[in-house]
Amino acid sequence: MSRSRFLRELFFLGLFLISACWTGEASPSPLSVNFRTQASVQKEVVYLEDIASIQGSSPSLVEKVGRTKIQASPLPGDVLILSRASLSAALQRNGISSLVAQSQIPDKIEVTRPGRSMERAELSQILEDHFQRALGDEKKSVKVREIQGIDPFMVPPGVLSWEVRAPAQFYQGGNIPVFLILWAEGEKVREVRAQARVEVFAEVVVAKNSLRRHQIVEEKDVQLVNRNITQQAADVITDVGEVLGKRLTLSINTQEVLRKSMVEVPPLVKKGDRVTLLVENDHFKITCMGEVKEEGRAGDRIKVTNISSNREVYGQVLDGHTLLVDF
Repeated sequence: MSRSRFLRELFFLGLFLISACWTGEASPSPLSVNFRTQASVQKEVVYLEDIASIQGSSPSLVEKVGRTKIQASPLPGDVLILSRASLSAALQRNGISSLVAQSQIPDKIEVTRPGRSMERAELSQILEDHFQRALGDEKKSVKVREIQGIDPFMVPPGVLSWEVRAPAQFYQGGNIPVFLILWAEGEKVREVRAQARVEVFAEVVVAKNSLRRHQIVEEKDVQLVNRNITQQAADVITDVGEVLGKRLTLSINTQEVLRKSMVEVPPLVKKGDRVTLLVENDHFKITCMGEVKEEGRAGDRIKVTNISSNREVYGQVLDGHTLLVDF
């Protein structure tokens, strides 16, 4: 082959390749991605399907691409601006940048997340409901008077669920540290740490009038009043039946709350009482009169004097008239 013929064929081959490049078409993308300039999300993460309409012949590919994570969502009530650069970086990071032309990506996308304000009153109610269930006593009611360490915050609209963590001794009242986790549709939306001032209320027994020491308590002397028992002693009395017929160990003021340490079972015998002294065994039974030297209740072993012999002995109180003398 002559040199001139070789160069001529090489020239035409070059023209053919150039023509093929000009007339050939690029392989079309299997997807069509149309971005929105505004979008609204409900969950914690912004996915590609939240900000774009995705179409294609393969449903599985459309779904897979749609679940591409773009960025964390804004907090409820806030706005997130996605720039072209951040969108391009997210597509590149997830390995799908070849499926989306740069010309299709807008300069920015405004992403909003609906929300509502959770005020202290609603938060207090959540804590009260939790503490009431944990207390497990229908006769007592829990009140959250104040919440410190947190301002009103935004949460998603709709139904919320929550988990409350607090010390087991919350029933003692005062400032209680609480940790609250809020959930919406199965997703955690907020964690809250705060201090709650807790009070526990119950009906307690109080004196209607002033009562003197050693007075036997009757129904007309007392009444039930609802009080914050976290400010009361641990032995505060909540049942009137616990005081009726008992004797006061000290004087009580009007409207004073009664405690278990303030009442006692009255003695069956008092110093100076004349009683029957009983001495018995399997073979004999002897009785005589005696004088009580100290007060005693049923079952108490007290000092008593035999009037006939003037001898001091000890006996067990059987009732208000009889002592069983040691033998």
